[in-house]
Amino acid sequence: MIGTKQLAATFGAEVLGVDLGSDAVAGQAAELRAALHRHQVLLFRGGCSGPDEQLRITELFGRVAPPWTTSHAHPADPRIEVFQESPPRAHRRPSEHWHSDASFLELPTDATVLHALTVPEQGGQTAFTDTRAALAGLPAALRARVERLTAVHDFGSRFSALREKAARVSTEGAVRERAGFPPVRHPLVREHPVTGEPALYLNELCLDHVEGLAPDESGRLLAELYERTLRPQWQYRHRWQVGDVLVWDNPSLLHRGHQVPAGQRRLLHRTTAEYRERRP
Repeated sequence: MIGTKQLAATFGAEVLGVDLGSDAVAGQAAELRAALHRHQVLLFRGGCSGPDEQLRITELFGRVAPPWTTSHAHPADPRIEVFQESPPRAHRRPSEHWHSDASFLELPTDATVLHALTVPEQGGQTAFTDTRAALAGLPAALRARVERLTAVHDFGSRFSALREKAARVSTEGAVRERAGFPPVRHPLVREHPVTGEPALYLNELCLDHVEGLAPDESGRLLAELYERTLRPQWQYRHRWQVGDVLVWDNPSLLHRGHQVPAGQRRLLHRTTAEYRERRP
């Protein structure tokens, strides 16, 4: 049986007694998947030797999913993305907004795996907020209202412009991306694809509006939901150490990165997984 140490009040756990580099870890996959769905964020200190091992770790949680873009592709394997920060810069990166990965897709990202290779002495943390607990904390009338509503997630709403501003994509590439990712609909309260547990489903980058509401009313409702969801009691901020492997459950969380201070550097490798078992 794996051991865990709680990271935050409502979610998150450091996993103890698991050697990610051993052959035996494959036999613990079901237990690790259950722990991820229970704790939402899992932290492993060390144990990832490189890209091949990160792919094997990702497979513990589901099928390795190809990234939706090739703009960060690792030269050894395009299923791995490379995120490198070497400030200063004059703009805020898209990932510094609260989001759930790839909500602009019909089937958004399930699990994300980050491996830290280089970390700054200060800054550069990754923050999470628990949208499952935030939903449970809503007043009954507000919860009943949002459970009936659907939101439109649009790649072109904000995310596309931020990617272009951050030089993640050319102007011509941005036009192609917007054409390739038309708006999609997701419920404001989305059931987990494996456990069925409900959580608020928000995204500062892509959630454009709530269907059936006037723009002003949609904006007011979303502002209230963000305010309630981003309260400190629902949050955990991870301060990276070299070698950390962080795995999180996108259906029940929002996350965002924090800026790396000028003169420092952060290098992360990212992979994503589709859960092997999805509810019909």
